[in-house]
Amino acid sequence: MAIDVSTRTTANSGKTTVTDWFETAHPNTTPLVRYGFPRDGGGQTQELKLRSLYEPVPEGAITSSAIYFVTDDQLAQLEKFADSPYAIKGSANIVKEIQGECEGAGRVCYPVYAESDARDDGVSFPTMVEWIRGFVEEELSVSPAECTFWYSGSRSIHVHLPKFFTHAQLTEIRGKAEQFCEETGAELDTGIYKPKQQFRLPGATHRKSAGEFQKVRIDPSWENDRIIRTAGKDHEYPDSYLDMLEATFSPQLDGEEFALTLDSPESDIETPLIEQREYPENTYDVPEWSMYNAKEFSPYAHAGGNPRSLAVVEVKGGVFVQEDRRSRAPMVPVRFIEAVGCDESFTKESEHGPLQLSEGARKDYEKWINGEYRTGDYVVIHGGRSRSSIIHSVTKIEALKTGFHLSREDGGRDAARKYLSDQGYDVGASGSTKAATSSGETSTSESKEIWPARKNSGNPAEDLQRKAELDDIESLTHQERIRVACRHLLKGWQPTWDWFEEQYGSEFKPDVTWEFLRGIVEEPKFTEYEDVDVPDKPI
Repeated sequence: MAIDVSTRTTANSGKTTVTDWFETAHPNTTPLVRYGFPRDGGGQTQELKLRSLYEPVPEGAITSSAIYFVTDDQLAQLEKFADSPYAIKGSANIVKEIQGECEGAGRVCYPVYAESDARDDGVSFPTMVEWIRGFVEEELSVSPAECTFWYSGSRSIHVHLPKFFTHAQLTEIRGKAEQFCEETGAELDTGIYKPKQQFRLPGATHRKSAGEFQKVRIDPSWENDRIIRTAGKDHEYPDSYLDMLEATFSPQLDGEEFALTLDSPESDIETPLIEQREYPENTYDVPEWSMYNAKEFSPYAHAGGNPRSLAVVEVKGGVFVQEDRRSRAPMVPVRFIEAVGCDESFTKESEHGPLQLSEGARKDYEKWINGEYRTGDYVVIHGGRSRSSIIHSVTKIEALKTGFHLSREDGGRDAARKYLSDQGYDVGASGSTKAATSSGETSTSESKEIWPARKNSGNPAEDLQRKAELDDIESLTHQERIRVACRHLLKGWQPTWDWFEEQYGSEFKPDVTWEFLRGIVEEPKFTEYEDVDVPDKPI
């Protein structure tokens, strides 16, 4: 069946409509979208075709994609493989291939949405509305009065902004949302900002409401009861994708008003003024210079198979990065009272230098910022393989005594940890807080959860994991997916399964994934997975 490439003309009284802007921003292309449908047993699946945004929303659709501006050659490819979408080279289907080509060419427009799904955590709808209003206004510089607010039909509040953003802005807008949540305590769904993401259509009935509630437009001032009453009434789908857009996008005098402009973020990590590369001639300047330019101490280096590192430091300044050095890793200028690396080959004693902090969710940079460590504080860091250290805020006397036990001839890391334990600090293998006085944030047990991959990790498998998480799992070859799976299976079957399910989203195929992982676990040459139990094949 041919794709409807017709357009719709709207009287605009001299103003620019969304469709006018599309033709200006992406001339000689056809705007197409992809719809998602509920899958038996839960979840959803995406249609193996792209449709014109002007044609009616297909019956039964519950979600829709961004807008892909397709060339005539790509339209011909879609027509050629319409009846056999998987009959192309590689593991993707023709629809996903065209989506990827549009992403690479910058021919995608993502309608800007914001969402909070914290209802299950006991958060009220008005609170979620306020969180989203704050994010929209403070981080995206858009007036909430220009937006439309929606109840999803289950646990979420959605907001549609009269703006589009590009594929190149995905990472930046996700970062803004994550930072806003960290700074304000808001619970926004930052996972919606990724390639090929689907978003719920207005009027769609939510599966988790047992067919009772639909996604409906609300007034942001409404309380919980009125929102629920409204969602329980019968509401129609938009006639087309364009109709859905026009509920939020009004014609503008300048079409560029439809494009989201993100202000260049002011980094929370200040770049130091100490940029001199050469060792200072004046010995008086050496301590300050060293805190920014000496060889950094990494609590995580050579962690494999070795005990945790231990560092006792006095904080001498705020977190910093250097643009062209150390892969922009966060550093803290400190005075090392004593420090011993994981393999004991790297030590520091009574000297100034940078302390490296790991990046990522629940990693050390986040803990350091949340712990609000200041110049003059004394801190003990137990590093290690997980890159999620145990961090204690200690007194000056405790710091000096810990350093003494760490450096004395018959002492060492065990002796220093015993001293800290005797003072009331929990120095277990994976988590630490002092009963009442420690301000360091830590975990309490080794988690089997697979954390997001680090930037510039130096681990090839982790770099592939990061590529999949930021771009698309389909961007990896089959062999690269095996490499990532081998790394994840060291944490067990379920965490690995959960990670692949999250990456594939609506295109996750349980039976295919089960066969894929089982093949690795049961491969005789992979002896490291002998303790991994393979569950029954999903039906």
